[in-house]
Amino acid sequence: MAPSKVVPISVAVDKTARDLFAEEARRRGLGVSTTIRVLALERAKEIRQERQLAKAWKWQLQRAHEAIAAIDRGENPVVPHAEIDRLFDEAEARMRKRLKR
Repeated sequence: MAPSKVVPISVAVDKTARDLFAEEARRRGLGVSTTIRVLALERAKEIRQERQLAKAWKWQLQRAHEAIAAIDRGENPVVPHAEIDRLFDEAEARMRKRLKR
């Protein structure tokens, strides 16, 4: 598969935004366009990570509610500590892999 052709994207910004980007560009020692691209990529990755963490939190909360319901019914769900460690290790490895992208 051939590499994708890079296509520029134009974005209009007002003077206040332009000045803010120029200030950040100077701080980073980059050009304004490069700084805007870097900031956009940084924020997009943060948003993706926040969404993934929110999804994980929702899943964990659901599991907690299920466990509480099982206890209330007189059941005692027992999960070996090694299984919990394995699940967290796998989740952490996936997160590190995603952050490298």
